[in-house]
Amino acid sequence: MSKIFIRTFRVRWSELDASGNVSPANFLRYLVETAYDWGDALGLGPNSDEALGLFWLIRETEIHFLRPLHHNDVFDFTIWMVNWQRVRGTRCFELTLKESGEVVAQGSQHIVCMDIKTQRPASPPEHIINNFRIESPRVFPFERFPKIPASAAAQVTARQVEWRDLDALEHVNNAVYVSFAEEAAALDFATRGWPAAKLAGQSLIISARRVHIQYLSPAVWGEALSISTHPLTVSETGGSRYVGLTRADGSSVAECILDWELLDRETGSARSLPEALRD
Repeated sequence: MSKIFIRTFRVRWSELDASGNVSPANFLRYLVETAYDWGDALGLGPNSDEALGLFWLIRETEIHFLRPLHHNDVFDFTIWMVNWQRVRGTRCFELTLKESGEVVAQGSQHIVCMDIKTQRPASPPEHIINNFRIESPRVFPFERFPKIPASAAAQVTARQVEWRDLDALEHVNNAVYVSFAEEAAALDFATRGWPAAKLAGQSLIISARRVHIQYLSPAVWGEALSISTHPLTVSETGGSRYVGLTRADGSSVAECILDWELLDRETGSARSLPEALRD
């Protein structure tokens, strides 16, 4: 089995968001599915992990979106390991359309191996990790998550973790945090006078161009989360915003940066921000 692993997907209708494109959270779900199949093929799949007493935590993910995915698009998801040092490593990934080879998205992810019993970082067997090592792997530029100061202008909403938000490890699935961030962004646009219905009425959509998320501590069922968001930058056709998720005691759960662009709903081309939205 190749150390550079490829899985093919077809976009299902249920994976589209209100814009008619695959949502950023579903890109992360494709990533998780591919990573588990890759691990299974090379000796670190779910069954092997259980036998070894290990599980994996995602610490940071950055993904750049180069073009949208639509219903019934068929694409290849390619994943490979960049490096591994004792208990942590980095993997890169790329999505390309099956027929044309056009790049859809690409990014990097940092993971940590954990011991099931101690809940502490642990080293997987070296002979299995060697199954994943490749010489001179292709690497995408990756920025460590920046320190974002608090903003008095942040919009804050509350959310309780529901059963449907959890994965098999009984904590909030990493893709769900991105859904939380998208919801917070949509609410912020709405309070600034640009709800989804108004954007649709003007044939506009707000499209994600990059998601950079840092996972700090897992949230579990029933926990009350405070989700704050505020703009970081604004350009002629888009901008960047911060979303922070904390518990009632102030401890951090996750932080996310969303880069976005205003697009024409029909053509997909960039549109200049209306003055009211820019303000």
